[in-house]
Amino acid sequence: MTTTEVAGDAELGRVHYWRVTGPGLAVAAVVVMLGVRFFLVISKYSINVFFYDQWDYLTPFFRHQPSIAELFFWQHGPHREGIGLIADKFLFPVTHWNARTDSFLIGGSIFAAMLLALRLKCKLFGALSYSDVAIPLIFLSLVQYETLVGTPNPAHSGLPLLLTMLYCLAVLGRNRLLRYSFILGLNFLLIYTGFGFFMGVVTVCVFLLECYWIRRHITSVPLAHALVGLSAAAASLASFFIDYKLWPATDCFEIPHHHWLQYFEFTALMFSAFVVPGRLYVSPAITVLGAAILLVAVSLLVWHLMHLLKGTRSGMHLIGAAMLSYCLLFATSTSIGRLCLGLNAAFTSRYSTLLIPAFLAMYFFLLSKPWRGKRNLVLTLWILLLVPAAMRTRRAELRGYANGKRDWANCYVRTENIYYCDQSANFRVYPHPEENDLQSKLDYLKQHHLNLFFEPNPK
Repeated sequence: MTTTEVAGDAELGRVHYWRVTGPGLAVAAVVVMLGVRFFLVISKYSINVFFYDQWDYLTPFFRHQPSIAELFFWQHGPHREGIGLIADKFLFPVTHWNARTDSFLIGGSIFAAMLLALRLKCKLFGALSYSDVAIPLIFLSLVQYETLVGTPNPAHSGLPLLLTMLYCLAVLGRNRLLRYSFILGLNFLLIYTGFGFFMGVVTVCVFLLECYWIRRHITSVPLAHALVGLSAAAASLASFFIDYKLWPATDCFEIPHHHWLQYFEFTALMFSAFVVPGRLYVSPAITVLGAAILLVAVSLLVWHLMHLLKGTRSGMHLIGAAMLSYCLLFATSTSIGRLCLGLNAAFTSRYSTLLIPAFLAMYFFLLSKPWRGKRNLVLTLWILLLVPAAMRTRRAELRGYANGKRDWANCYVRTENIYYCDQSANFRVYPHPEENDLQSKLDYLKQHHLNLFFEPNPK
């Protein structure tokens, strides 16, 4: 072999090496960059004082030593707390009820969900590619800053997102018994953990689809097995409503709204908020953008369902339909429950976390098509759509929460006067202190040296 041939082989080896390892390194670099920023934001802007809804859903901890069952079934607003409060039961004693614990728990849940999404992509489409940087851009966007540092409730969306990714991976299991068991187990946890509730509806439909395939001889699964799964899924969903109280969480709730077309507009604005990097306000352009994304999501759901009903037993179609159905059910119910607050309420940051599966499903659809040789261009345009909102740090909003909480907590430690600190800090940690006996809860924290009373200067 000549020197030229040896050099040529070495060059081919280097090209092959970078072709194989380059995508993984690129995705890893973006994960590290966004991940470090994600947790630095939590560390810098989360403050050790409870805020708004936390004073409500943590009520069992102020009364006694609550049991796991009581915490799991505890209802706050329209949903239950599930494994969110169970995590706090074990974490609060070792952190002296540090409110930052929930912020880091949520951040860790979202980060883990992102890693599971990368695994899901590999199982569906093969090895990592450069375009997979879209996944950390979707999951680690600070558009969801309220979820992290506003009123951090792990049950609301962080843990449901993690459970949803586990659910999607379970759908791809080959062993039927294990697949059914994991799906039904995760489904039960989702139903009782925040807005994971809507996955209960999806799971019933998944087993109905399985029964449909069996009737059409598309699958050889015994009908009895599918019926048992369907019965368990339906029973889990029905159990949620035992001792359930209708609690819309808004005083102005009305149904139907007198401008019913605004339900669609509200839902569209929720989707536009995920990709608009600048200040959010209702405008024709932002509404049209959101409507376009919403229509794409609905169209993709119909496309997946048509394939499934035709007997296409594809994991990609089943997972895509599940993720899109879940997000659309959540977005629709949110528009019904929150429209009375005005269209601007659609931009609420904490809703964004529960729209992540829809954007992941859209990305998976783009991966599934060749696009007449323009696939790389289409994927590049998708990433460019995500980058501006994902990369924006949102310092003004973060500082607003952090400075307000810190000033109020420092004031209260000095004066122990709720109303004075509301005025002094120009910030409230709870809107109506007399309604949930805030004073007695603060007294409890002081007596036991917890939360803002554990540290002289809350962080």
